[in-house]
Amino acid sequence: MQGNDGQSVLPAHERAQASLRAGEPARARAEAHKALDEHGPHAGLYAVLGRAHEAEDDDDHDAAAERAYRAGLDAFPDDLDLLAAYAEFGLAGDLMERPGRVARGRRAADRLRELAPDSPQALRIGEVVAGGSTGRRTPSPGYVQRHDVRAALTNGAPLDAAAGQAREAADAWPHDRRLAVRAETLAALAEPKRHRRLIATMLRHPYRTALVLCAAVAAWLPTVPALGLPWQYCLCGLVVSVPVRMERSLLRRARRRAEQRLPAGYAAPAPGAPDIPPPTRRERTALALALVMVAGSVFGSVGWQYVRSTQYPHYVAVVPRSFHGIALSADDPMGDYLDSSRADSLFPSSARPFSGLYRDKGSGIGIVLLGATGDLHAEDPDELFAAMRGESGDAPWGGPEDVWSADPGPLGGRMECASYRPGGGRLGVCTWFDKGSMGVVMSGVTGSLDRATPARTTRELRRATLRPTDEGTVQ
Repeated sequence: MQGNDGQSVLPAHERAQASLRAGEPARARAEAHKALDEHGPHAGLYAVLGRAHEAEDDDDHDAAAERAYRAGLDAFPDDLDLLAAYAEFGLAGDLMERPGRVARGRRAADRLRELAPDSPQALRIGEVVAGGSTGRRTPSPGYVQRHDVRAALTNGAPLDAAAGQAREAADAWPHDRRLAVRAETLAALAEPKRHRRLIATMLRHPYRTALVLCAAVAAWLPTVPALGLPWQYCLCGLVVSVPVRMERSLLRRARRRAEQRLPAGYAAPAPGAPDIPPPTRRERTALALALVMVAGSVFGSVGWQYVRSTQYPHYVAVVPRSFHGIALSADDPMGDYLDSSRADSLFPSSARPFSGLYRDKGSGIGIVLLGATGDLHAEDPDELFAAMRGESGDAPWGGPEDVWSADPGPLGGRMECASYRPGGGRLGVCTWFDKGSMGVVMSGVTGSLDRATPARTTRELRRATLRPTDEGTVQ
């Protein structure tokens, strides 16, 4: 065949086609563009250019592929290979996202059947649109690929032997896509890599794999709330998607390599290709069981996490009449301050406040208790700790001299302490918080103050004041 300048374009077309089959679409596009610029329009070069853009699997390249096909059909409107390539490209588009592309592919398929209804090109496109004409959904390329590979893996032959047989069949029928895809997939699985053997096992037993992976997720999700772990640990269940993603990536790359290495023209595929049977009743049952397990575990875990997040320990607060031999003060001027403190913004409005004052004028020891009980699971403990320690600057004794975390004791939750030096004395302030109670204990002494004393005083006074009514509730 000669171009507009009388020179043959067959070598250029063959070079571009060879580059495409070798898995070098960028080089194939460059050679096709160069040949078109030098020799003018050529149907085969437009077909190679379009397929080389398709091989990139990118939206911009898809648009360029359509421009190449349409430019070729403008020059060669009745070329069967171009019509078939454009029809297949259009029909592979997403009907919801690209309805125009799909419609143009259907028109190209209709034109192809009108020109040569018994041609290999028309038969190939007929396979693509067979689902629409029979009312049965056409299996996706990935489903066909999995079926063919599974059949090859379950026939009893070793993987290396199955890959060799598949390559021989693909070489004997170079235009058969199914054989080419099967050969590329088995060749990839036969590579000496451990994860390839795992993928081969998954393809050999797809429904059993789905059951095992879904059972792992279904077992893990309820374990997270059962162990009291944060809900973010549920995301660890996504680790089961790693082998699935590896499998999909291998299959996708194998299909892409097979498409790149197919000859540009069309010819009859190998005869006697088996139909793709629908899943059996047993397989559908296994898949449904896997989905039910995952759905049940997701809803169960979410419900469990929600219940845990809203639960709180219930207490009855009874301020003891004496503490460490110091009687509860009933007529001390400090009592008025405590009553006003209970009503201010120190505690949530929905909480039930309590307070107490213990003062020994002889020893100079003074202990102040302020607290509240109720549903506090929605409160931010950091804000409460800062407010009750006076870090906002409202405390009359200034900023803390020392701050540390302390053991909250048998009632659990969280406790933080701070020490102050108001005037000539020392003041220890310890704050506790759990989802059902919060409080602050201020203990003042005239001498030295160590870290252990205010924390111990707070734990003992807290335990003496709060009486749990539902032991074992999440705190």
